[in-house]
Amino acid sequence: MVVNQQDQKYRFVIGGLTMLMNLTLGLSFFSVAPVTPLIMDEYGINRSTASLLTGLVILVQTFFAIPGGALVGRIGLKKLIGIAWLLSAMPALTFLVDSFALLLVLRVLYALSFALIIPAFGVLLMQWFKPKELPLINGLNMAVGTSGVSLSVFSAVPLSNLMGWQGAVSLFGATALVGALAWLILGKTSELSVAKQNYLPLSEIVGVMRSKQTILLALADAGPFSLFVALTAWLPTFYFEVHDMSLERSGLLVGLLPFIGIFSVLAAGILALKITKRRPFLMLPGLLVGIGGFGAFLLVDTFVLYPALLLLGFGAWFYLPILLTIPLEAPDADPQRVPFVMAAIMSFGGILAFLSPLTVGMLADVTGTYTIGFSIFAFLSWSLLVAGYLMPETGVRHDIGLIDNTYEKPRIDST
Repeated sequence: MVVNQQDQKYRFVIGGLTMLMNLTLGLSFFSVAPVTPLIMDEYGINRSTASLLTGLVILVQTFFAIPGGALVGRIGLKKLIGIAWLLSAMPALTFLVDSFALLLVLRVLYALSFALIIPAFGVLLMQWFKPKELPLINGLNMAVGTSGVSLSVFSAVPLSNLMGWQGAVSLFGATALVGALAWLILGKTSELSVAKQNYLPLSEIVGVMRSKQTILLALADAGPFSLFVALTAWLPTFYFEVHDMSLERSGLLVGLLPFIGIFSVLAAGILALKITKRRPFLMLPGLLVGIGGFGAFLLVDTFVLYPALLLLGFGAWFYLPILLTIPLEAPDADPQRVPFVMAAIMSFGGILAFLSPLTVGMLADVTGTYTIGFSIFAFLSWSLLVAGYLMPETGVRHDIGLIDNTYEKPRIDST
């Protein structure tokens, strides 16, 4: 059924809600990284244990992404996203915890929100936006999400000086409550999300996840994502312990990575409106991310550190709007398959991303240096370049996929 003009305009409301969603999720993702030394001191934990604050978030996403994808059609898209958004607000309770174990529980509940939201996210965008608009809306969403990451990394230490690190982390988490309320009031999804979607037999689910495109997408993301997680989790502590930087300055330097990402993903979304090929959007950042990654920890005491952080921030984010668009414009894209492709990307890539901060922390405890762990994941980040080279091209046409340029949509229901 073709939606009326009012529904066409309402996609701007949906777009605004998805951006708010990404903002609130981004605020809490690395909010603990700049204050990790304070957390280690308060709870008397070592680096390996502290790495769980970030690594466990990735691990939970990894194991629950596929079940989360299966829930997209069984619970209903609006309800599922509402539940996930409320779970993402769990860090708001950080000010109440009195042990490291309880802090981890809040991080696990927060991680579950990703396992539910990300598989559902692609289906929501397919319902409301034209294929040619998908790279741009993905770019805008990623830009807002990286703004949240950047804001929390920049401001975590100053806010901790004012209200304690627990208060700062709680403040970032509380923003998700506002977003969840806005979604419950304004969110609209298609009846298709309940009636017809996601009842794939197990053999087809396995086939989707074992396809060449899915595997290459997962490998493309796994390398740079694991590097970004490792560096964002440990560079502030590395700069503080090894190079005698203040926590404020180290937080500002690491905050440059998501800050640069804001402009990087916006540029990718805009360029994709004119450049319909997808592989260059993977291969170029795939080359630069490893170069910048090595420079971020090997060139700390030189003037080249800032260009290295620029390359790393650009490469770690530029590919993401296109990576998230490719599953939506594949020849066999439909609401049944897309959640499982997204879930597979989270699962395959999430394993390496979980291991990255844990590996860096353990190697630092054992060897006394962060360089070995950082180097391993800087090298692995070039998986984006290799996968981009091997990836089948999907972006030649804008009219491939679930929806076409006639803007034909299923009926929209507020429930």
